[in-house]
Amino acid sequence: MKITSMLASGVLALAVAGGGVATAGAASAHPFPVPKAAGSVALAHPAQYVSFNVHAGPGRHHGWIDYANFMYKAPFAHTNVWNIGGASQLTFTVGGTAYKHTMKIDTVTPVSTTTTQFSGSGFWNDDPTYTWTITGTVSYENVSFYILYTGANKGYNVTATGVIARDGSVSGVKAKASDGQLLDFAMPAGSAFQVLRFQAPVTWAAIYRHDATFGFTVPRMPVRLAGLHMIAKVHDGGPGFQHDTYAQGVVFWGHFGRVIHFPITSGNIFVHR
Repeated sequence: MKITSMLASGVLALAVAGGGVATAGAASAHPFPVPKAAGSVALAHPAQYVSFNVHAGPGRHHGWIDYANFMYKAPFAHTNVWNIGGASQLTFTVGGTAYKHTMKIDTVTPVSTTTTQFSGSGFWNDDPTYTWTITGTVSYENVSFYILYTGANKGYNVTATGVIARDGSVSGVKAKASDGQLLDFAMPAGSAFQVLRFQAPVTWAAIYRHDATFGFTVPRMPVRLAGLHMIAKVHDGGPGFQHDTYAQGVVFWGHFGRVIHFPITSGNIFVHR
């Protein structure tokens, strides 16, 4: 995949590094605490999650970053972090009889670099008046969800857990219905997909007042992005996330580039100078 196509998709962007008073590798000749920045935040457009802990003290190692993009399909990276999105078929089996449903996931909310919560709706294919809503969680390859009927047979509900296979199919046994029935369920191949997720050491950092800029290199997995020199720029706007900011992109020279700012939807960022 060309870099330009990735930029267009919003996965990656060029960034301009902000300068800082305390920079990576600078010798410390004073007794003051080393400037630090840390955070765990969910990002939107696209759905992402990032955790980081960096410092601007001397030496070669300046912390770490853990990043996931839940809209970027990375089937060859073997991250074992999955997402379920869009429309797919969901089939329940009771006593040898299959009941086919159509499910559409409307919202995916990251809660960590390995876990998302999702919500959506669906219906029974044989009689679309049997409508329902679904809420659930995907953590690595594990799936759990709760279905509540809202149309015909209103109030009927199903609680289920299952596992995602390598081909993106989902299956589970002994899902429990509100009437006491135990059901098996399955979703076809491609219903879930592995996403971009990696952890990397931070190689340099600049921290000044409530702002921090730091760099890292995408590791050998995922293969398509391996070796990209990345930059992140964060701002601590006070308690909570409402006034914090996070931006990220690709370095084009030294510590310079351009960043794309992604809206923060939850979490917090701390910058200590």
